[in-house]
Amino acid sequence: MALIRFIGLIALLWCLFFLCAIVRLGFWIRVIRLRNSYISRVPGPRLAAWSRLWIARALMSGRSHEIWVEANAKFGSVARIGPNHVITDDPDIIRRILAVRSEYVRGPWFDSVRIDPYIPNIVSERSVEKHSKIRAKLAPSFTGRSVAAMEPIIDTLVLGWIEMLRKHQVFSCDIGQKIQFLTVDIITRLCLGDELGCVKHDCDMYHILETVETGNRLARIPALAKILFPRPHDSTGVGRLMGIVHEVVERRSKEGHRTGDVVSSLLNQGMSKSQIDSELIIALVAGSDTTSTAVQSTLLSIITNPQVYNTLRAEIRRAVSSGGQISNPIQDTEAKQLVYLQACVLEGLRMFPPLSQLRERVVPPGGDTLGDFYLPGGTFVGLNAWGVQRSKAVYGDNAELYSPERWLVDDPDRLHVMYQTHSLIFGHGSTKCLGVSMAMMEISKVIFELVRNFDITIANPHKPWVSQCYGIFFQKDFYVRLRAVDHTQPPAYEDSIKSEPK
Repeated sequence: MALIRFIGLIALLWCLFFLCAIVRLGFWIRVIRLRNSYISRVPGPRLAAWSRLWIARALMSGRSHEIWVEANAKFGSVARIGPNHVITDDPDIIRRILAVRSEYVRGPWFDSVRIDPYIPNIVSERSVEKHSKIRAKLAPSFTGRSVAAMEPIIDTLVLGWIEMLRKHQVFSCDIGQKIQFLTVDIITRLCLGDELGCVKHDCDMYHILETVETGNRLARIPALAKILFPRPHDSTGVGRLMGIVHEVVERRSKEGHRTGDVVSSLLNQGMSKSQIDSELIIALVAGSDTTSTAVQSTLLSIITNPQVYNTLRAEIRRAVSSGGQISNPIQDTEAKQLVYLQACVLEGLRMFPPLSQLRERVVPPGGDTLGDFYLPGGTFVGLNAWGVQRSKAVYGDNAELYSPERWLVDDPDRLHVMYQTHSLIFGHGSTKCLGVSMAMMEISKVIFELVRNFDITIANPHKPWVSQCYGIFFQKDFYVRLRAVDHTQPPAYEDSIKSEPK
């Protein structure tokens, strides 16, 4: 009798278990249907509705930046690229998502931006509160008077770099690699107090640049990060750079006196040594790469457009021959007065934003309407940086073309919208890049000094470089022919700077 009651109890429990499972299954089916009923209305590639393989394939293609642009161009300003992912190239939507008081938060993608997989940095930190605290401590090192104090250091390194290039009157080189060496030396000197020595030794010190590309791909697989990511005791690569940073931080913390570099500034701000290690690694790796890409892409756009090149060269040589008004190297305040140079730099960044990561944000729990579509809470929204900068509504029908003249139009309202949209290259709101002023100064300075000192010819017009994108860009084989220019000669060209027709 007891056995029968026991069996009956077991049967009852199993019935209750299956009943609960059915109820729960029904609940989740309803939730999924409700979610899909909203997001399924967003157009996009067919595969994207069922799997993240479409995103994975784009990321591994080496041309993800172009694929994002194509997706929004084909399916609209809000397009579905995954089961729970959309992408937008609408500047107004992006500004709203990134606004200071926005309820959108950073998505899981940001975990992949940790150079040290155990310690988040300002780029990877997903907590709004923690991010704000890190930003408050970093800001004094990259803004205001700190930027002005950095300029003499940058000047010294740029002059040494130009001197190295001028050793031969005429020679061919991979100018992209030379630019990378310079940007690495600049950022390491500013952050650590001494440059790494890439320019002096004319090589990729410790193979850091070589390993960044591999590390960037591995970062997309969090499970591999803790196993395969670099360590401070490594003898080469990013791990060696981590070791150098750690040694400098330890030494500065014991010295008691503070020199004028970023390490010292952060120690004075009370940041922990482990956090400084994490922040400086991301600054050194990401800062040098993005600036290098910006200089390279702007230079390529200039020298492959004869009219642009001749006009810029005329402006520079007029400025140099105007009674010593231009310093050597040019100062940031002087560069800002050269309207065509600034137009070339702005247009170079617009045509080739150095970052193409989608930097996904998560729709807040209550859901939100983006464009014509309601998206439920938890949907991931990718920000299409390249698509934004090709908006015909903002930049005109020739938005696909490199045209510095668009920045010289006599139309304040149009220029205001263009500048607002262009600024999104560096982020917006509380996540806007802290190093934007330093980067703009560096880009203008390097472009000016290259054109001032050399006549530059692309070596292979049919294949000027090899460029691949895995969130950040990797350029190779950017070969040019440099002929040193005599600074005392009169301007070779007298082209006037003409505004783009309205």
